[in-house]
Amino acid sequence: MCLWNNLIYSEMITTIYISIRYLQSLGISLLTVLFFILLIDGSDQLNFFSSNDLDAKKAILNIFLRIPMLTMEAMALIIMLSSILTFSWLSNSNEIPILKASGKSAFRILLPTVLITIFIGLLVTFIGGPLVSATMRTSDSVLERFNLTNKNSFSVSDNDIWLRDKSDRIDMVIKASQMNSTATVFYDLVFFEFYGQERLNRKIRASKAILNETFWELTDVKILDNNLKPENKSKPIIIQQLIIPTSLTNEQITNSFADPRVINIYSIKEFISRLEASGYTATRHKLFFLTELSRPLFFTAMLLIAAMFLLGTESKLSRGIKIFSCLFIGFLLFSIQKIFESYALTEQVPLSIVAFGPSIFAILIFSGILLHIEDG
Repeated sequence: MCLWNNLIYSEMITTIYISIRYLQSLGISLLTVLFFILLIDGSDQLNFFSSNDLDAKKAILNIFLRIPMLTMEAMALIIMLSSILTFSWLSNSNEIPILKASGKSAFRILLPTVLITIFIGLLVTFIGGPLVSATMRTSDSVLERFNLTNKNSFSVSDNDIWLRDKSDRIDMVIKASQMNSTATVFYDLVFFEFYGQERLNRKIRASKAILNETFWELTDVKILDNNLKPENKSKPIIIQQLIIPTSLTNEQITNSFADPRVINIYSIKEFISRLEASGYTATRHKLFFLTELSRPLFFTAMLLIAAMFLLGTESKLSRGIKIFSCLFIGFLLFSIQKIFESYALTEQVPLSIVAFGPSIFAILIFSGILLHIEDG
């Protein structure tokens, strides 16, 4: 019984010690990456705001609003750096040979870091994701307040598609009930034409509109013109066709709908349903949702890359070459994931395979290599 208690106590001490080391490495890696984010992106934002003659306070606000998004994008690198730092610490202090001499395998040493990594992946997905979407929306509103965003904006409500076509003098807000998959044909539309930001100039209804290169072509048109005499304002002007100039393109519309980061992960499935009900393909949003769910696996793959080089048996490779190899293979895996995601947009590969496939394959391969190294 005493031996059993000692064994449990030893396992607990090992788990706690490795966990603390890994959490320390995560903290150092996170702070390092945040420093470079503030240095690089902060400089860009300050230059951008100063070139538009705007208050530096707004630039600083926007810098901090962008930190969650940029940190999320760098989390795989943070996990990689943390893993390298942890295993290097353990190796430099000869703790890995001591742990192995006490009968603990590389996978047992790795277990606490794997569990923490999976937990971090879940936190990033289900807490970090909503935080990023909220801060990105706030950042966009800050930029829009000073007319620093693209002139055109788009959204999907419960039943309608909303577009904004903004020129120097006229601000056109467009509501449509449906559009085709290429964003060139729209149905059951209302155009709200504003001069400035307050005065409604015209309200134009159309049963159908075709978006051409530089103009809208409307069919079955009814116009309510506020510029007419009071007695005529309520009488619609009915015409068969109407041409309205535009700076919108179907590519702008599809690209706008394709950025899912501003959507809360808890709302994205509902948003996908609304997009598809409006006649638009939601491939990018589906892929984004699945990729977010695969984060814990992708982070685990990054951890295993470092373990494969730094946690195995001693080799003739120098520490510098091992670390460089970790970073190179990690970057290669990241690149393969992005290539798969780009290819998935052609809808020729199941999205679940694209999102989960590279991570699962990498985990199996790297675990197998680590097992082979462990067996000598």
